[in-house]
Amino acid sequence: MRICLIGKFPPIQGGVSMRTYWTAHGLAARGHEVHIVTNAKEAQPPFRMHMREEDWKRCAAVYRSGSVTVHWTDPVDRSQSYIPMASPFVSKLAAVAARVLSEHPFDVVLSYYMEPYGVAGHLAAEIAGVPHVVRMAGSDAGRLWRHPQFEPLYDHVLRSAEVVVAAGVVAERAIARGVDTARIASGGGFVVPEEFFTPTGSAIDLAALTEEVEPDPAMRDQVWGRFMADRPYFGVCGKLGESKGSFALLAAMQRLKLARADVGLVALAHGSPEVEQKFRRHVRELGLADRVLQIPFLPHWRVPEFLRSCLAVCCLEQDFPITFHTPIIPLEVLLCGKCLVGSTEVIRKLPDYERLPNGYGCVAIEDVNDVTALSTRLAAIVQDPTPTAAIGARGCKFAGELQKSVAFPDTLERILEAAAQRKISHAVHARADDIMDKTENWRFPMTQIAAAEIAKSPSIVNRFDVEESIDLARASDVLAAMERGMREGRHGLKSLASAVGVEIAIATAESEVVDVDHTARFDPLFSLRMRRWGLGEDEIAALLPVRDPRLRILKFNEDISEFRSARTAAELPAVPKSGPSFVLAFAGEGGARDPLLVDHATARILELSEGKLTAGEICEHLKRERGSSEVRNDLAWIENLFVSGLVRLQHPDVITLADEVIE
Repeated sequence: MRICLIGKFPPIQGGVSMRTYWTAHGLAARGHEVHIVTNAKEAQPPFRMHMREEDWKRCAAVYRSGSVTVHWTDPVDRSQSYIPMASPFVSKLAAVAARVLSEHPFDVVLSYYMEPYGVAGHLAAEIAGVPHVVRMAGSDAGRLWRHPQFEPLYDHVLRSAEVVVAAGVVAERAIARGVDTARIASGGGFVVPEEFFTPTGSAIDLAALTEEVEPDPAMRDQVWGRFMADRPYFGVCGKLGESKGSFALLAAMQRLKLARADVGLVALAHGSPEVEQKFRRHVRELGLADRVLQIPFLPHWRVPEFLRSCLAVCCLEQDFPITFHTPIIPLEVLLCGKCLVGSTEVIRKLPDYERLPNGYGCVAIEDVNDVTALSTRLAAIVQDPTPTAAIGARGCKFAGELQKSVAFPDTLERILEAAAQRKISHAVHARADDIMDKTENWRFPMTQIAAAEIAKSPSIVNRFDVEESIDLARASDVLAAMERGMREGRHGLKSLASAVGVEIAIATAESEVVDVDHTARFDPLFSLRMRRWGLGEDEIAALLPVRDPRLRILKFNEDISEFRSARTAAELPAVPKSGPSFVLAFAGEGGARDPLLVDHATARILELSEGKLTAGEICEHLKRERGSSEVRNDLAWIENLFVSGLVRLQHPDVITLADEVIE
């Protein structure tokens, strides 16, 4: 395909610019011809990156059968003047794109971020008569789109687009504003390039960077502060602001300095002139000028150099006004193998964040504005930095596994291909009727099959309406009817009856009432309880595993694995195989969390996880029980159960009373 992509691009700072860059090069690497139309050269400090000659060269590229070509708008000058004066971004972008489209006919126009790129993309696509795919990000969807002077135009652009790439609340609002549901597609996520964001590689030389920037009068002021990077330092990356935790971090740094903690802060971060001035004023007022260094924004491919140089990296966004905003920086930090110090707000936005417990794969800050708590956590890292390597390695593994399931840029490629053909297929968007409705029948699939089987038999009384919803009480009635049928000689119902019995047992366990206050404290993010701030290598054996109080271990005398995969009665075995089988159900969840089929060894570990034996003692106990030379890495499996949120780990010296930690 030949794709015209209108959007932010280096040297513009920020997540949209970063995503646009990697998207363009990702599509080009797959054989597509991508032409970027951007006003990025018009960006000014502080939101302009420091670009070396080699960085400018990286903007465009030629791949085996694809390429990226960049078309820049000219910076505003007297030839563009009019009253009242402003750079006419929409006109320039649309005109440049239209000229490129006339010279090189394209299959599709893709715009990313509505102002001014989506509007310009709409105009260019209309002039050239090609399909327009429009995508919004965070601030344009959450703030600009709601402005009364922008909203009608944005609505028109979205309704006119061949495809709107959106999900969640943005997709819902688009539908409410008149966008056809069939034209809304999920973009399929984004993958941070792991060939760049990796624990191995060079770390930035801050002194050399300062020398690089010095000759550029426009960028010189972006280096500020007297910290010489002659000691370990925390890093922060992105925009400055109250909701970014910038000023709480400065207050915490002052406490560290007063406590004689030998650490600095390097900020690859800037803000609007007002925020920038406030940040620097706070640094001076807090006596931190010799502990803080601000450096210019860097191209995306140089960010790993900065991250790798830090002791730990702080991502302290809290109370961010755009709730669906999902920053990518935490994932970049994790992939670089650095210890992430993040607000719980940021960490909980990561998919499967439960697998990244505080003190194990990250450092989670519950309230960024609690300066005492924040400074205490940072001081602990400075005083005892050893666990940072292990925590960074676990975080890196988590992030790498997280990205394996993301189809990037495959999904976007399919969307663009479908749009280019003006044929929006079922393959590129999620329809509401494709989403499983979690009714009671979802919890009782085999019982639903059993009710239908019973309805076929005139010999069994209490025939059932197969369309009727099934709950726990009705499932019990179905099982009772099947048992009567078996007593009357219908032995073919045995497997089906066993499957229904399993569903009833699981639903009964899930329906148990649990102490909300008690279980609320079993937060997977805070499931590691120890005096040390973080878990180093080879320290799990000394900790006590304690299973989730909601967990119910159900044992069955049949092999129920075939029950769970069957979709019809015919797919069940004539007679259930002998067991045993073990299922983990979660009391109080009401089916919100899927039950888990586990093996006997896992069930036994969970039975022993009562907070009385350490993980090492449990391993020895299991070895004695097996009484054989069988080699099993039980300790690694206990760690996996911990990461899966089924057990918490606590130090024997940390006693719990009513689930409160007492040291």
